[in-house]
Amino acid sequence: MSKSKFSKPPMTNEEREKREEAFINLSDEPCKNKKVLLAKSKKEKMKPVYLRAPESLWEDIHEIMARTGLSMNAICLELLRSEIKRKLKELRED
Repeated sequence: MSKSKFSKPPMTNEEREKREEAFINLSDEPCKNKKVLLAKSKKEKMKPVYLRAPESLWEDIHEIMARTGLSMNAICLELLRSEIKRKLKELRED
């Protein structure tokens, strides 16, 4: 049986509100996602990527950061990764 890509159910509105409050109040509560991201980041060598983007995109990313408590890097990688893999697969098929 193949393992599902998503191991946890989506966050409820209550959980999102708690994260927003924790982020806004800068609580010292450790974030579980950071531990997972750090563990994964040690597996591969990192390379910085510099992008020029519209201000509206910048503001949207900051709003996501405020609502979820995730870092900008984590948000951008999450958004880009699936599209990059899809595009690479498409190019390899051609």
